[in-house]
This record gives sequence, structure tokens and C-alpha cells, in this order.
Amino acid sequence: MKVVFSRLLSLRFSGYTYALVFVLLVSLFLIAAEFDNLLRANFIKDVRLDHTLELIEAREEIEEKVFDHFLVLQKLVTLIEENYDLDQKQFGSLVESLNYEGDDIINFAAAPDLVVRFVYPYDENAAVVGLDYTENDLQRAGVMRAVEDGTATIDGPIELVQGGRALIIRQPIFIDSNTAGGSGKVWGIVSMVVDHGRFLDQTGLTALSQEYKLFLRLDSGEKDQISILFGSPELEQQSPIELEISFPNGNWSMMAIPKPGWPKNTPNHIRNRLIMGVISLLIIGVVLSVAALAAAEKKSRIRLTSAIQAMNDGFAMFDSDGVLIEYNSRYSEIYETVSDQIRRGASFEDIIRLAVDRGPQAAAMGREEEWVQERLEDFDGPDIEFEQELSNSRFILASDHNTIDGGKVCLRTDVTDLKQALKTAESASRAKSDFMNTLSHELRTPLTVILGTVGLIKHIQGQKISEAVFLELAKDPIDRKGASDALTFLIRHVVAMMGKQERSAKHLLALVDDMLDFAKLETGSYSIEANLCDVDQILMSVSEQTQQLAKDKGLDLMFNSEGGQVYCDPLRTTQILLNLVTNALKFVSAGEVEISVRHGNNDVIFAVSDTGPGISSEDQERVFNAFEQVDSSDTRSNGGVGLGLAISRKLATAQNGTLRLESEFGVGSKFTLRLPARSTEKAGKGSVRGNLLEPIS
Repeated sequence: MKVVFSRLLSLRFSGYTYALVFVLLVSLFLIAAEFDNLLRANFIKDVRLDHTLELIEAREEIEEKVFDHFLVLQKLVTLIEENYDLDQKQFGSLVESLNYEGDDIINFAAAPDLVVRFVYPYDENAAVVGLDYTENDLQRAGVMRAVEDGTATIDGPIELVQGGRALIIRQPIFIDSNTAGGSGKVWGIVSMVVDHGRFLDQTGLTALSQEYKLFLRLDSGEKDQISILFGSPELEQQSPIELEISFPNGNWSMMAIPKPGWPKNTPNHIRNRLIMGVISLLIIGVVLSVAALAAAEKKSRIRLTSAIQAMNDGFAMFDSDGVLIEYNSRYSEIYETVSDQIRRGASFEDIIRLAVDRGPQAAAMGREEEWVQERLEDFDGPDIEFEQELSNSRFILASDHNTIDGGKVCLRTDVTDLKQALKTAESASRAKSDFMNTLSHELRTPLTVILGTVGLIKHIQGQKISEAVFLELAKDPIDRKGASDALTFLIRHVVAMMGKQERSAKHLLALVDDMLDFAKLETGSYSIEANLCDVDQILMSVSEQTQQLAKDKGLDLMFNSEGGQVYCDPLRTTQILLNLVTNALKFVSAGEVEISVRHGNNDVIFAVSDTGPGISSEDQERVFNAFEQVDSSDTRSNGGVGLGLAISRKLATAQNGTLRLESEFGVGSKFTLRLPARSTEKAGKGSVRGNLLEPIS
């Protein structure tokens, strides 16, 4: 090395050489600046992505909290719809029956004819009684919007009559005096008042504000109807991360930036600039004396290659003729279908044409040559950034930037996981919406039947069937046989109507049971008590509860058991089998349902087979997701809200077991429940935990 430097010092340079060195210095400075900007831009993108993912989790907590409040208010509305003529004491009893522990709730209120008549708790909120929404400037617009849209809405923050600031969730109630369960006339408004400060604390926004500058606003969908929930609107001018929080009839916009602000440089910007400076000096040395600095040029190239190879993103550099002059291994991994052709000296055009031939790009399907020409035009044009879907279904954020010498620097970032995370969040939101629609349908149908039969029985005295009894009794002398026949017919008619009412009530009870089980599973409070149990006793319990349903549908329900014992919670195992058997009976229109039990090496295998319509392969895993069914429309022929199989699989997992499905479309289905034959290390010790909104594998 000393020899190299001594030879450099001994050289004499001409004016032309000095000019060349000056031009080279300027070019290297511009390239280094551009490269530094690219690194900084890429680093900021990574930082924003990390913060975005954290804020998405915070958004989910907010949506979950508000969703819980909507459910509670819906339950209260349902109770009021059963008895519109209530007083303050009855209203208080209805609220207490909800058993909802939300210390951020200030009160519940009911306003028949849009005037507050009832409030709970009463003593602390008595000042609100008598409030006429139609004359209150602060709340009139929100109340009328809820009535016009006919659904639950959320407004706020609002200054309360009794003092303080709060969010208000409102649900209109409609009645129709002519038809049971109608929705023509406005009965009034039921509202839930949520303390603004406590809501911020419980959703984690207060804690989040320690790390971020936050701004939340509510956009009701009406022009100029925007309310500031938290923070300052000045944050909109500081390039914040923006997320939308969706609720019925209104959206929240959440904006955030880290407290320290966005970074101005990468953590290693000084080191990177020093490296670029060293590389520049080495390149100048190469120009001055290629022979003397051959070793130094090799060392500088190794450093540059190492820096590029260390990048997490794909990197490639093309010269002004579109020839590849530098790339890293990550770039080859991203374009794996043509990785054998990605090498120095390959042309950009050859690479993209080969990519189209080997694996059609999503954007090039059916228009391959046109797509190639568009990419060549973009490559020769100004800086561009775009999203690219590869043939292996991965998504790449592509960034092409021109260099001073007419070349191209290409950065490729794999954003597949981010898109999947966004897709999962959107899917969860859609599942919640579908669940609300399904639950509304499932509750209204039996309630309509119950209210209809009650109305008929209430006015039975004026019906012809009752008049026939009175006519027989009014005869002189009384025709005993005629009176007996008329009375018997009346009794049978009443019994038939009560039977309809009983079936509807049982259906409602089943829905409530599923919702309670779901709530316990969601909070992790569902304990399992496993013991050695007799298999036939479990099957006998299942048989007693399902034989009549099979008989009513004209189906054969068969049991085939090897007997013996199983280590399980008998109550929860019976619940799983009942879910499977009743599901089979529900969907099978003709044929048979068989429940069989056999013993494996270390487990007991329960199998429920049917000759029903079967389930397609793409839907077989989806049926185990909470709130999902193969047919989730409101007009589907079978009831339920889609919780049974999700709960069953969770209960099976909690007992150290599994629940699997085998089905052939058009032939039938077979659900297999495996439970341990004896105690295991974990059996009987745990509680069911986890989020049922996540897919279960």
C-alpha cells in the first residue's frame, strides 16, 4: 500500500486531469446526495409503517369499545320494544338487567316523542329529564339524523345539561300500531351518554398521547358537521399518519405523528456520508492512476457492494443504456422467476420480456406487448413510484429514480405483509357489520312471531272460534257435546299458538346462550373442568335433546358407540356435540345423521356424519370463523348468527382436543372431534382465551 501512495505522490497532473477531477467530484457529490435522499426516504417509510401498524392496533381497541356500547344500547332498545308503556322505575330495572359494567357510561336515557322522560341513574342525572331534543340546539341535529337514518349513531363531544362533556350514542325506536313489529311511527330515542375523558382513558388514547401527537375528529357525513374529539387540527399540516375508524352513520378520522416528530436523517447518516466520501476519493484515485490504485478500487467496490447487499429492500442500478450495473441479492429474490438472468450486463428490456414469458404479470395479462412498451416508456421517463403485483401473488412497492448520468436507481420493497394486515382489518370490520345485520334479522323474526301470537290471544274473545263456544253455552238447554267440541277446538287453537310462541322463545334463548358463550370466550373467563367421563352418558344426553328434532324432520338419527371413557368437561363436550348434531339436522332435508364413537391410541374420536348438501372446499375452514356461515345473507333458509362452530372449536381446543371437517359438496359432511382418553399435563388447568375474530387454525 505504501508503494501505491508513493507512486501517486510522484505523478504530475495536467490541467485537463484537474478539470476531469473537478467534474468527477461534482458528479459524485450529486450521486451521494441522491443516494442519501433515497436512504432517508426509505427509512422514513419504514418508520411510518411501524407506527401505522401500532396505530392500527389502537384503532381496533377503539372500535371494539364503541361496538360493545352499540350492542348494549341495542339490547336496551329490544327490551323497551317489548313494553313501550314503561315508567321511570321500569326503565331503571331494564337498564340494571343489562348487567353491563362500563364505568365510562354516565347514564342511559329514553325520550318518547323526543322528550327525555326516563334516565338512569336518576339522582345524578335528574336535570336532563324534560329535555326536548327538538328545542335543544346542541343535540337537535344529531337526534334528527338518527331518526332519519333509522339506525344507531354516535355524536360528540357534547356539553351536557347536567354538566361535563360526553359522547352520545343514540338509537331510534319505531312502532306501528297496525302491525306487530312494524317500523312506521317514531316512538322516540334511546341514548347512552359516555364520559369523554374516561372513554379516552379506557380506549388507550390518553396513554397513546404520551407517545404521539394525536388529533381525532368525528365526521357525521353531513357538510360542516365535524367535531373535534381529541387534539388539535393543526396536526393535519404536519404530514400525519391518517386512519379511518368506521361506525354506523359516522366516521372518525385519527391522525398521529410521534412526539419527537419525523426523523430528518437515518440513524447512520453520518456513517453513510463518510462511506460515500471515501468511495468518491477512491474513484478519483482510480481515474488518476488505474494501475497504482487497483487494490484501492477493489476495496472500495467491496465496501459499496457490502452496503448495497445489507439493504433490506431490493436495489438495482441501470446505466443510461438500460444495462444493469449493480444489484443486491434481495432484488434477485423478489424477481425469482428471472433471477438466473439478473446479472451485470443484462438489459432492462430483456429482463422484463423474460418475466412476461415465464410468469405473466398481473397487470400484463392479455396485453403483454403493450405492458412491456409501457414499462420501457416509464423506465426512460422521469422518477416514478408504483405498486407491482408479481406472478407469485406478492406485492412490491417499486421506486425508480433517475441519476445525474442518465441511469436509473431502482428500489423494491415487499409490502405483501402490510397489504395482508390491511385486508385482515377490513375483513374483521366486514364481519362485524355482517354480524349486526344477521343478529337483527335473527332477533326480529321470533319477536314478531311472539308479539303476533300474544296479540291474537289478547283479542281471542272477539274471534269466531270463541264466539262459537259462547253460542253453544247460550243454548237452552245446553248441547253438552257441541259445547265440549267447541271448547276443545278453542283450547287446541290456543295450544297451537302457544307452541309457536314457545318455539320462538327457545330460538331467542339459543341466540342469547351463544352470545353469552361468545362473550366469555372473548374475555378468557370460560373455565374448563375436565374429568374422566362415561362416553355413553354423554351420547344419551345428546340423544334426549335431538331425537324429537330428527323425528319432526323425518330423519334417521343413529348412534354407534364403543363405550368406554373420555377425559373431558362433560357439559362442554355435550355442548359441542349438540352444536354438530343440530347443525346436521338443520341442513339435511332427507337421509340420516350418524353419531359414532371409537377409541384411538391416546384419544377418543367422536364423528358426526350426515347426508346433507355438503360444503365446498373453499368454505370448509371459513365455517369455523366467528360470525360466518356458508350463506350469511339475511334471507338464508337456516337461522343462527354463525357462532356455534367457532365456539365448538374453541371448546375442543381448551380440552386439548381438535375439531375438523371433511366434506364433499353434494354428498355430505363429517365433523370429527378428538379428545384425550386420559389426563394430560395441561388438561383441566386452563381457561379459553383469545379473540374469536381471528381465524382459528
